[in-house]
Amino acid sequence: MKTFILPLAIGAMALSSCSPTNYQVEREITIDAPSDLVFSLVNNHKERDAWSPWEAMDANMTKSYEGPESGVGALYKWTGNDSVGTGWMEILESEPNNHIKSKLVFTEPFQSESTLNWNFTEVDGKTTAVWTMNGELPGYLFWMGQDEMEEQMAPDFEKGLANLKRVAEEKLRAMKPNSNLTAEIVTVESKPYYYSADQLPISSVNAAFFEERYGKLMAYIGEDGQKNMLGAPFAIFSVWDEENNLAEIEVAVACKSTKPGKDKIKKGDTYAGEVLKCQFMGPYENTGEAHEFINKYASDNNLEITGSPWEVYVTDPANEPDQNKWITEVYYPIKKG
Repeated sequence: MKTFILPLAIGAMALSSCSPTNYQVEREITIDAPSDLVFSLVNNHKERDAWSPWEAMDANMTKSYEGPESGVGALYKWTGNDSVGTGWMEILESEPNNHIKSKLVFTEPFQSESTLNWNFTEVDGKTTAVWTMNGELPGYLFWMGQDEMEEQMAPDFEKGLANLKRVAEEKLRAMKPNSNLTAEIVTVESKPYYYSADQLPISSVNAAFFEERYGKLMAYIGEDGQKNMLGAPFAIFSVWDEENNLAEIEVAVACKSTKPGKDKIKKGDTYAGEVLKCQFMGPYENTGEAHEFINKYASDNNLEITGSPWEVYVTDPANEPDQNKWITEVYYPIKKG
């Protein structure tokens, strides 16, 4: 028994006496988002779940957070399977929108410490994020070197950065879904339509108003008319006078029907000709952005607006509860100058 233990003891002493191996793994990516947004996704441990390459490796991983929610002193602890191990990470330095330094400690499946550095550089609204890990491997992992660490860690870094890019750009689009509004000149054809015309304060133009008017229109055209609708519901804005809090609106549906109209529900034909068209995404109360954009576009491109604009409500709120995903098409009749 003694002769067996002695070689093991000597071997353990030899392994522990091996010099630690220094390593560095670094990757970078350019993200189409400002540095403050990208920085916030790294500076807050709770934001990591959305982009960290290791979160998906263990669905049952237990996590805890201590200290401030973000910045210096924010501490993240986890316990997981062999793929993610057990350890903790603490932010040591945090320079807003520029730099983050963290200490990363593994206690299982082996003990190790490393330093993570993030550097962010923004140019023309795009951010280059550089992710670097420096550390020492303990002597008993003498067989691993720079090449082995690069081979093991680089794919995770690349995946994590790709995830970070996706999450940041999606967040930016959600914050500014119409930052890239465009307008195009199209030709529309005339369609038969039914409408209810109202003059009312702008302050009374709300969801309840439209629901009530569309409800009456749908009831009037009936099942046959609804089966023969020629596009999504729309509204024509003849007057929108914010100074005097006055609006004149035709709430309308286009459809093929032989009904002539009755009482407040009239029948007519929609405008035919060239129009400026702009697609807007978001809550209805924000469609003013599209109207402002079209008016500026027309002015900048020597186009004369010749009639009342209308909005087509492409997305059915009954099928899409998220208002940020509602699509509205805005049209303005024009004449080229």
